[in-house]
Amino acid sequence: MSPLKKNNRILHKSWHDSVFLGLHYDLHANAEDTELGAKLTPEHLRAELEKVKPDWVQCDCKGHPGYTSWPTKVGSTSPGVVKDSLRIYRDVTRELGIPLVVHYSGVIDYRAIELHPEWQIVPSGRSDGCQANGSTCILGRYSDELMIPQMLEVIDKYDVDGFWIDGDCWGAKFCYCDRCRQAFTRETGISEIPVESTDPRWQDWAAFHRKNFEEYVRRYIEAVKARKPGCTVCSNWMYSVCHPSEVNVPIDYISGDCPYSWAMPSAELESRFVASRGMNWDLMVWGFLTMEKEMSGWTFKSAAQIKQESAVVISQGGAVSIYDVPNRNGLLTGWHQDIMAEVADFVRARKQWVRETESVPQVAILHSPSHYYASNGGRLLECGLQARQTLVGALDCLLDCHCQVDVLTEKNLIGHISGYKLVVIAEQTNPSAELLSALEKYVEAGGKLLISGVNASADYGNLTGTTADGDLQDSHFYLDVDGESTTIKGPWQPVKLNGAQVLSYASKYVDPAQQNSGIPAITLNRIGNGAIASIHSQYFDYYSQTHYPRSRKLVGNVIDILSPDFIVSVDAPSKLHVVLRKQGTSTIVHLLNTGSTNTMSPSQGIVEDVDTIGHVGLRIKYPSRPSSVYLAPGLDGLTWDWSDGLLQVHVRGVGIMDSVVIESRGE
Repeated sequence: MSPLKKNNRILHKSWHDSVFLGLHYDLHANAEDTELGAKLTPEHLRAELEKVKPDWVQCDCKGHPGYTSWPTKVGSTSPGVVKDSLRIYRDVTRELGIPLVVHYSGVIDYRAIELHPEWQIVPSGRSDGCQANGSTCILGRYSDELMIPQMLEVIDKYDVDGFWIDGDCWGAKFCYCDRCRQAFTRETGISEIPVESTDPRWQDWAAFHRKNFEEYVRRYIEAVKARKPGCTVCSNWMYSVCHPSEVNVPIDYISGDCPYSWAMPSAELESRFVASRGMNWDLMVWGFLTMEKEMSGWTFKSAAQIKQESAVVISQGGAVSIYDVPNRNGLLTGWHQDIMAEVADFVRARKQWVRETESVPQVAILHSPSHYYASNGGRLLECGLQARQTLVGALDCLLDCHCQVDVLTEKNLIGHISGYKLVVIAEQTNPSAELLSALEKYVEAGGKLLISGVNASADYGNLTGTTADGDLQDSHFYLDVDGESTTIKGPWQPVKLNGAQVLSYASKYVDPAQQNSGIPAITLNRIGNGAIASIHSQYFDYYSQTHYPRSRKLVGNVIDILSPDFIVSVDAPSKLHVVLRKQGTSTIVHLLNTGSTNTMSPSQGIVEDVDTIGHVGLRIKYPSRPSSVYLAPGLDGLTWDWSDGLLQVHVRGVGIMDSVVIESRGE
């Protein structure tokens, strides 16, 4: 096959390049199982799969307990295996002509550690340090003596089409065994091993482990490809938000499973980030959730909720898979498959308008690897709350303001910055000299920049036109929003003006008519033909926790002052999110309804249904009169008019996902 060149990297085509909807079944076989596969038959599996008609299937192989659900000669077979269900999955998927991928637990393997305690990581020993939790040492013998031989056994025995390696990124841990300590000292010359994330050489220690993790993945990929070149390999969440390093390991595609509860913010963020990586990708949505603190008490989601989460994924051009757990005896739950079949119909109805599309650059949010790794709370690749929430807050706020948003690494942003109307730096520390130079040139040429964070003056002072003035303030404060006020939590950084002007002062009073503190909280600086607005607090981190409407409105007001030349403006509630894509010569505006008929709360995570959003207005800058404008997939439900380069569209109602398709003349 000829290689596919994308974003200056060569990617080899695989079956995954053409799929759109998948099903994922795993059950993490364990030592207590007694009936694995006992009732599974080819006839049952075929009938249930034909309800959904997936493009690919992922089934159980080996989960985190370390036992296989099929008879292995290399590792430990669960004593509960009654029938070889993997053989049935292989035979049925081959008959149906669809790829079969196996779910295989990578770094995490409790059974392997039970048999080989020396394979387990050695924690730092500090009270707040990571625990082993079944994680094996990346530099140990686990992958060479068990994992890779067992993967090859699966290929030889079942001729599978791919591996979805689970528990890798988030399962990898810092290890303090003698082998890791000695290797670190040998490579860096550092003899005193860091144990705290505040240690001066901690980032060297973290980079050492990240490099070893990538080499571990590279080894098992090379082994699989040597045995079966067409067999794909994906490491769950590798090169996603939790792993923003530059792509240098030849995984076949990016994939990850979104959280089982409250998945929308994660799906919105991850889909935009992985879509920017220049690789084929999919995201998995869980078909079930629990509202209990422990991972128990599972219940299946509504079709509306799975559709809503799936819509977020496909709107960015990716494939989506749905996760269900078989019964321990191998049978699939029929009514679960019925719900997933309804979701499949919903997803496929939109395939024509989401595949082979690309983002139209409007707003870019920076996801800086150096900031992320430095602020990840002592974790390796598992997402730290603080490091992630600033991105979630910024993205949620901008989407609530109906902005079209991409999320880019520093390198990606520098390479594409000139195409964006607005760049957002949300509480990102440690900017490189190259980034600062690119931002300055961008603004001088007319670009618009929004910076937030207590570090804004210290890290981006020349751009903000301010300097820090005194210590951080931890108290809450209030900001004027059109005669009302919004609450902001400290810390916030008092600043002095160094060329900037004040847009808003911090106040200790809820009533904006009362005297303010005289301390600038939001400033505006102009450089060349562009402008920079700066919010001198952890504004977006706080927004991720609160989603206060007036805080959203204030950001909208600041964006209006910056006046980026956006293509689309929308008259709709904040729960309607906008995605702007190009498909050939067509422009497509996906409208995502993120609302719920029922009130959502910490004890209510099920979206029972989604109310239609009525009477949505769009104003779209479009240079010439379109040949047609219609609403997909229903092909009806809007009116439009074009005059003097402005297309005005009225949509009578938006369900979970509807798309305004604008086709140019001559198509």
